[in-house]
Amino acid sequence: MALVLSEPQFQVLTHRETGQKTGRIYFPALFLAEFHKNVNQWLQQRDIVFDETDVKRYEDGSFRLYFKTYDELERVYFRLILMTEKSCSQNSRY
Repeated sequence: MALVLSEPQFQVLTHRETGQKTGRIYFPALFLAEFHKNVNQWLQQRDIVFDETDVKRYEDGSFRLYFKTYDELERVYFRLILMTEKSCSQNSRY
């Protein structure tokens, strides 16, 4: 049976020689279907740095992103999570 992911998968990768850290996030299609506006807002933040070669798109609508930031990678990722949680709480009020 296939595993269906509904939450982003986040990792911090460290280059062996330089020690430079890069964030990697896999955005599953189910997550994007519900939170595409939040993801778009998050990707447009000035401190998230990536280009087209850092994005891998999959046929099901999901994608993987490698990114760098001037802030801590984990803190930047948790901003996304907070955005989605806030969106959920606002939608549950209606």
